[in-house]
Amino acid sequence: MHSSIVPISQIFGVSTALYEKALAGLDRETLLKRPGTGSNPLLWIAGHLASSRYGLAGVLGRPREFPLGKIFSRGAAPGDLSALPEIGPIQEAWRDISAVVMSRLEELTEADLSGPSPRSFPIPDGSLHGAITFLAYHEGYHVGQMAYLRKWLGFPGLVDG
Repeated sequence: MHSSIVPISQIFGVSTALYEKALAGLDRETLLKRPGTGSNPLLWIAGHLASSRYGLAGVLGRPREFPLGKIFSRGAAPGDLSALPEIGPIQEAWRDISAVVMSRLEELTEADLSGPSPRSFPIPDGSLHGAITFLAYHEGYHVGQMAYLRKWLGFPGLVDG
């Protein structure tokens, strides 16, 4: 693994562990609760992160189709939360694509990282390295939402004890 990507790869590893911990032991009813009508429940955030990680795999040159479709793309959860799939297939998709992403991060060269990103992101650095960095931030943002919701629901935080 190129030395410049090691800390970012570690952040993806932390996000993976916290993602799993955020969902552990929660039933569907709990996963669908939200603090307000315009906010997203844990279940939607989990699906959005899985979908986003599929997007990251594409940016890294290992495109895969997200098996749960576009329901978790940008924006808020649908008004009818019963339309959301069960958590099991979401977690399975997350685990599958995470293995692809982590493997690809191992292979990246300096030339790959300094080359242009195939997609633009809202940061000045248009390189692949910049895209990977932004997407690590994006995951951290949403894992933070998961941590907040978990505490709001009365469960221990992700980094408590």
